[in-house]
Formats: sequence, C-alpha cells, structure tokens
Amino acid sequence: MYRSSIHDVGLLASDETFALESMRLSANSTTGVVSNRSDLVLLFTEGELQIVIGDRSQSISASAQAYINAGVSFEIVTGDSDIAYLIASCPGSKLNPSPAHDPKAVTGGVTVLRTDRYDRFPDSGLVRGGMFYLDEGKIATYHSHDATAETFVFLKGECDAKVDGETEHFSAGEVLYVPAEEKHELANVGNGRLEVWLTVTPNVSPSHTFYDEQPDGTWKRITPRLDGQESRPPSK
Repeated sequence: MYRSSIHDVGLLASDETFALESMRLSANSTTGVVSNRSDLVLLFTEGELQIVIGDRSQSISASAQAYINAGVSFEIVTGDSDIAYLIASCPGSKLNPSPAHDPKAVTGGVTVLRTDRYDRFPDSGLVRGGMFYLDEGKIATYHSHDATAETFVFLKGECDAKVDGETEHFSAGEVLYVPAEEKHELANVGNGRLEVWLTVTPNVSPSHTFYDEQPDGTWKRITPRLDGQESRPPSK
C-alpha cells in the first residue's frame, strides 16, 4: 500500500505500466503544444481551461476528466485563474513539444468526461477506469487484478482501504496505489457517498479476480487465470 496527496506537485505514483503526476498551471498561460507516445488520462481538480487540438477547442471547468489518445498533439490553455490537475501517462512517459497545430494532420482527439456520474475512459488496451462511487456504509468486494496496478484518487468522503490484510484510512485529496496482484477493498466509513477517480493499467482480462474466504481467515482465488501464470496460495 502506497499513499500520496494530490496537493503535492510532481510524481505521485508509477510503475512500468503508468506514471501519475500532479500539476499546476498559472492563470493566462499554456502548456504549449505537446504530445505523448502513451495514452493519457487527466483529472482537473481546480480552475477553468481549454484543451486545444488542431482548430478545435473544448472548454472545461473543474472538476472534470479527460482521455487523450497516444500521439495526439494538444495544448492546455488557462483563463483568469490557476488550474490544478492530475495526468497519468499509460505507460509512463514524458510530454514532448510538438509542431504548431495543423488541423489537416489531426488524428484521434480528446474525450472530456464528467465526474458526477459513472463516466469511464474509452476502450484502450493501456488503461481503463474513470469514476467510481460507493454509497454510505457499503464495502466493495475484496478483489485483485492480474498483472495490473490500480490507483485510487479520493475526491469526496472517508474510506478505510484494506490491501492484503492491512487497513489504512483515506480522505478527500489522498491517493492510494495498489500494485498488481494485491487484494484490496474500499469501505465507505463516512457520511454520504464516497467518490473516487481510478485508473487500472494496463487493461486486461479478466478485469477482476475474486476470492472466497476460508475457515482459517485466508482468501482463496476463485477466478481462473488467463495468462498461464500459477495462482498464489490462499493469503490474507
């Protein structure tokens, strides 16, 4: 279990499948035209901005999320206020300057999604995720993901997160990174709905691995593996 905060600027979590960074951009400024060889997912937490691709632009007010295809050149332009956002490259790689926008050479684009409903990223082999909600008093099913890591960004509410038998408390603004194969569950221990933005990298099948609790308190896998790897013995 690894934790960080969206209020820290810089790298929050990473492995060979993704890198999640917290960024700020001052008012009336721009990232310049940039691109990335990886798929990108973004969560805007403060401010108003425009994402420009070619001769097209989309106005965005936080909070909102976005998905940008690998290789697409784009520009983030701020208005009269600073903005704060998270950006995950899947797999992890740096943004690179691109030539000026050429509307005739644009492929792919940006998909802007809401954070007040179950909006999920478009289909991609590199990442899946988006918004997740848990009603008051509810506990998500204990599970893991074969060969994929999961990162949770807590936006609203109070959560007790259990990872491989160890439990820690998380509040709005905190980030939890769960490495591949580690069992985990979220419990809403606050008042009202728990609201979480999440990424799972890469996007593989089966999407979830489930377990049966054994008489000795350990958990035994019940979902077959599809990757040919040997299943672990029952554990916490």
